[in-house]
Parts: sequence; C-alpha cells; structure tokens
Amino acid sequence: MADVRVKFVGDNMTVKENLTRIIRLEDDVEEVKDRLYNLETNHLELMTKLETIARIGKLLAIMVSATLGFDLGMEEMI
Repeated sequence: MADVRVKFVGDNMTVKENLTRIIRLEDDVEEVKDRLYNLETNHLELMTKLETIARIGKLLAIMVSATLGFDLGMEEMI
C-alpha cells in the first residue's frame, strides 16, 4: 500500500502565522461572548415582559369572573 499523508493547515505554519491565527480566534471568542451576553439580556427582558403579561391576564380573568359571579348573584336575588 502506498503511504498516504494528509497535510493539515497547521503543519508548516510559522510563529507569526500561528500568532495571527490565535489573535483572530481570540477576537472571535470575544465576539461570541458579546453576542451571548446580548442574547441572555434579551431573553431575560422577554421573560419579564411575558411574566407581566401573564399576571395582567390572570388579573383580568379574576376581575371578569368576579364581575360575572356578582351579576349572577344579583339576578338570583331579584
């Protein structure tokens, strides 16, 4: 069988090329961290808004049920 060798990108890289590659990777990691932080912040804001909407919905349901219950009670008395 023939000896098959696969050449990788990093096989013959110089120190300068490695340093440039590391710097680019670090920049990419920082960008991903920033984007993740923004996503987490937006998620928390959205969950807070949804929780507020749910509480308002519950309050409205309670008010409607109390009003209907009061109206039905008044009709039975008449």
